[in-house]
Amino acid sequence: MIEIDARHQPYEVSDLDGGTLLGFLAENRIVELKAIRSKLRLAYQWAIMHPPSPEHPKAVVGDETLFPTDCEDRISGDGTPDIALFAVEELAASAGMSRAAGFSLVADALDLVHRLPLLWAKVEALEVPGWNARRVALLTRKLSYEAARWFDDHLAATGLTGWPTIEKWLAMAIAKFHPDLVKDPAMPRGKADWGVWLHHPHAGHEEGAGGVAGTSELQAVGDSLDLTRFLDLLNHEAETLRRLGDTDTVNQRRAKAIGRLTDDTDQPTLDYTTLIDDDSENGTGSASSAVVAAGGESVLGNPVLGEPGVGVKPGRLVTTPGPFGRRRGLRVMAHVNLADLFALGLDPHELGLDGDGITSTDRLGQVLTSQLRGWITRHGSLATITPVVDLNRTDAVDRHDPPEWMDTLVRLRDPHCVYPNCERSSWDADLDHIDPYQPPGEGGPPGQTRPENLAPLCRRHHLMKTHGRWRYRRARDGTYIWTSQHGRTWLVTPQGTHDTTATR
Repeated sequence: MIEIDARHQPYEVSDLDGGTLLGFLAENRIVELKAIRSKLRLAYQWAIMHPPSPEHPKAVVGDETLFPTDCEDRISGDGTPDIALFAVEELAASAGMSRAAGFSLVADALDLVHRLPLLWAKVEALEVPGWNARRVALLTRKLSYEAARWFDDHLAATGLTGWPTIEKWLAMAIAKFHPDLVKDPAMPRGKADWGVWLHHPHAGHEEGAGGVAGTSELQAVGDSLDLTRFLDLLNHEAETLRRLGDTDTVNQRRAKAIGRLTDDTDQPTLDYTTLIDDDSENGTGSASSAVVAAGGESVLGNPVLGEPGVGVKPGRLVTTPGPFGRRRGLRVMAHVNLADLFALGLDPHELGLDGDGITSTDRLGQVLTSQLRGWITRHGSLATITPVVDLNRTDAVDRHDPPEWMDTLVRLRDPHCVYPNCERSSWDADLDHIDPYQPPGEGGPPGQTRPENLAPLCRRHHLMKTHGRWRYRRARDGTYIWTSQHGRTWLVTPQGTHDTTATR
């Protein structure tokens, strides 16, 4: 393996001795420190080169609106200059990063220079890594300008930049300038913290995704009694699964119990026969440890730990619908080959999906084909085979909004926003006319709304294309060529985004 050292001389890695190898590692650290410093310098310069103007108001964090409102947060902290709308997008595209990462880089650079100048001086002198300084900028962003400068002064006075010191002075700055933000950790969370959040990992884009999605995370914060009763319901379903022969762990059965609770189809359950715990001589016993089960009956024992109930025996096996009643199932579009689609209409076990194949879905990422078969098996009565959309169809209509078949075709053809490096699902995006639509009554030509002239753009990038002087076109091979207001170009393909400015 050939590498290049700081003096631009080549060397063979396998020929290095221990001392030389360690020397190159130390040398590379300096290179990395300079690289992150350079990135912050460039981001700051770009920001001050693009102040807001009447044509381009200041950029804000919000994704869905064009003009800032009182409800939207500014990009960087108090006391920093604003940057013009859409300026960050071009910087992010040129750096090969997402819009969110570009916003973060610009915000950190502005905060360091204007709110944390002493810490920034240490970054300039390569005494503090730029990535550490960026984390400090993020942690202090919500502080007032006075609080941030007070923190910066006192941190510099210590001569230390370790995290224990940073956290100490950050806590003191919050207590001094923002006592309203200090919350007793012993106090319970309030209603303002309530919410439910669902996160679908995307294969290849985060650690732990394992290459395939199909496993997601659900977090809930709410009323204590409601959540406790919901957990009890999961515990009961998990115990039912155990008694039906499921050998998975308790937590795994709890997770599967959510599927049972939301399943609209008839599913197996147990009709328990409750007996009296006869540990007393007269046989009267006590049922004080009974747990209320479905249907108002009681089950003795520990359903959470999966222990057998005392004096309890399962009765007959019955089937009951899910507790939420008959409801319309969740629509998930899975993309499989034609042979598998025919098999779906016959028997799920004839899918040929027993191996480790992968299929993509519109909202849940990539899943194992065997997992897709399991979903169909579990929810077979709700599974509906819809006609396959002909992706080669080219019909046009003389109206602005596309018909349903065309809408579906475009979203299936392009599974995400076609702006450079954007991965927002096309099912959550607008359909944009690549060549702007002009009503026929105002001289517009016929056939403007057709698949070749439509592409999915998330709301932010749709607005940027309309108002930010960016343009793009769709090539015959289905890729997209974007051109920014500064003449830089990108090629967006199903495999990713490529900066083509240098090769244009």
